[in-house]
Amino acid sequence: MKQEIHSKIQNKKILKRKALINAGAKMFSEKGFTETSIKNITDEAAVAVGTFYTYFETKEELLIQIYEEILNISLDIADKSSKNEGVSVAKKFTAALSSTICAYIQNSELSKVLLIKSVGINVELEEKRCKVLERTNDYIKYVINHLKKEHKIEIKDVNITSIIITQSILGTVISFIENKVKINLNDMIYSICAYHLNALKIEYDQADIGNCINDTVKLYYKN
Repeated sequence: MKQEIHSKIQNKKILKRKALINAGAKMFSEKGFTETSIKNITDEAAVAVGTFYTYFETKEELLIQIYEEILNISLDIADKSSKNEGVSVAKKFTAALSSTICAYIQNSELSKVLLIKSVGINVELEEKRCKVLERTNDYIKYVINHLKKEHKIEIKDVNITSIIITQSILGTVISFIENKVKINLNDMIYSICAYHLNALKIEYDQADIGNCINDTVKLYYKN
């Protein structure tokens, strides 16, 4: 009985913390970090101001948690997608890229805070933001190293290649959530995946890649 009560209390805490993160992401993406007050966030989350300080000491701490939230979501999804057994190298690569893009776009408010709305707030937060983004690049570097070592894909410079792919993913996400590109999501993802597959000289079947992207979008993007 005590364990059950403890479990319910913990679940309530998790839900309140999640509500504050989501509310912070919404407010920061709409008003910007500087213009958003803690009262704005707690009003949006439908909790008392004092509740905020139960989970976060400052607005900056909440912002850093938002950075972590979208990164963890995107990397977890990408990692699961790229581990499918019995599929081609091209489909594994496509699944990793397309699922990462979908995760960022599906969680557009979190992504907007990380990629657009919190750029250059101050030196300390910018350093933390950049470190979070470096972890996306580290994951892509891991994928590229795997292609080079296990599948004998010819890649001259893993570091440069991973940076190029990471920046193209993040740039694509920014363009899409800012409505700077008028293109179907599947077509946009196909274009970026096909570009990198060609650049890496990985053979692929267009229909297979298209189907892989369609399946990924259906699974990870709910419009």
